[in-house]
Amino acid sequence: MVRKSLILKEAAVADMKYVIVGASGMIGKAFMSELSKSGIANFGTYHSRPKAGLLHLDITDKESAVRLLSKLEPDVVVQTAAQPNVDYCEDHQDEAWRTNVLGTENLASACRQVGAKHLFISTDYVFDGTAGPYGEEDSVNPINYYARTKVEGENRVRSLSDHLIIRTGVVFDADRESKNFALRLVNELSAGRSLRVPIDQIGNPTLASNLAACSIELGTRNKVGTYHLAGRSLMSRYDFALMICGVFDLDQKLVYPVTSEELQQKAKRPKKLGLKTDKASRELSTQLLDAATVVTLFKEKLSHLPRS
Repeated sequence: MVRKSLILKEAAVADMKYVIVGASGMIGKAFMSELSKSGIANFGTYHSRPKAGLLHLDITDKESAVRLLSKLEPDVVVQTAAQPNVDYCEDHQDEAWRTNVLGTENLASACRQVGAKHLFISTDYVFDGTAGPYGEEDSVNPINYYARTKVEGENRVRSLSDHLIIRTGVVFDADRESKNFALRLVNELSAGRSLRVPIDQIGNPTLASNLAACSIELGTRNKVGTYHLAGRSLMSRYDFALMICGVFDLDQKLVYPVTSEELQQKAKRPKKLGLKTDKASRELSTQLLDAATVVTLFKEKLSHLPRS
């Protein structure tokens, strides 16, 4: 009886179909890779960065979103597409709203019409960073425009009965096309250049592939609601940088500790962040990984990439 149930469960997963909106970005690529490993049918879209095998989609065009999803008939639509540059959003608020809020609203509407689950990748920046780490039920309080658009995006997704909101933070991976912190640090220090790193911005370093694997499990198990998926280790960006230096044998003296105020970033950053992942850990069989593990995996993955 158990064996028969397992077979039926595996068959149901095999019959599922995912669409990754924003598959040319770092997190989108991680989802595509993890889905392929799992044998789950998947399609990916791009907007401004064409990639072989991906379909074009502008999420700010509602009719295009409905048309594409109606054609593909997915079970789960993963939205990694967004304008994620925090400082850019501060200076280009109309564009940020159009992409991160209205684009999300369009996808939610399309998901409703085709009967698909909307899996939305959100951020720990929805919190103000005064009392982290935060749980799923804690009140949001965005302190920059990017975070405000993500809160509004979450609200649009919650209008669907079948939705998953995944909050995460400090996401990185071995993707040379991305601008993630860990890769930038390795590139700069390897070239002998120094980097100023904040000592007062705290979060959970998260490997994109681990985030994707956990999110996919929640999606295939038909979970609904808000989940925090992030690495198990809570640390400052500076301590994270020193850990990377240790694993990659880079000169720690090239990492200069500074305060957020000294960086003079355009948009205000929340400081004491971090996400509580107890809910996800209880319900997942896929483990969320600690910082030492993900940095080691990051180095291994980076060693297999061709030099740019």
